[in-house]
Amino acid sequence: MSLYGVSLSTTPPAESGLSVIPGGSDPWTYVVLASDFTTTSATAVPVTGMAFTPSANTKYEFEAVLMTRTATTTVGPRPGLGWPTGMTDGVATIKQTSSATAELTTNGNINAALLCAVGGLPTNTQSYPATVKGMVVAGATPSGTVKVNLASETAGTTVTIKAGSFLKYRSYA
Repeated sequence: MSLYGVSLSTTPPAESGLSVIPGGSDPWTYVVLASDFTTTSATAVPVTGMAFTPSANTKYEFEAVLMTRTATTTVGPRPGLGWPTGMTDGVATIKQTSSATAELTTNGNINAALLCAVGGLPTNTQSYPATVKGMVVAGATPSGTVKVNLASETAGTTVTIKAGSFLKYRSYA
């Protein structure tokens, strides 16, 4: 392949220490939320179906894009992430809108489940974005799922992840 007379290669030089892993036309597996998921729990609960089960000795990257809502603007949805056992390593970042111009960021690893900090949404009549992004390395005997969780900032107040939100994942080695 060439661009403006310069030869380009999809194979990096051996000394670079990089490798190219072909992914096919669309190597992502999508898990799309078919109906709204709501909770009033102040403790993280798994979002029904928004999970994947890692295979032994496999590395994955994953990302969730969530349309979040709240019944009360002063009470925010708190997206989270749960890890399976038997992982060798893994990290993730969660970002949740907290105003029209700001977001909350939560970072973590397989040592503990992640849950976004508290903060409200700008309105209770429209969706606002939340994202979860990460990678995980499964060991020889993984057990359980990588799963998206949700909690309400205040028990008794309904928070929602809207239908059409998704989790996508793929193995890369």
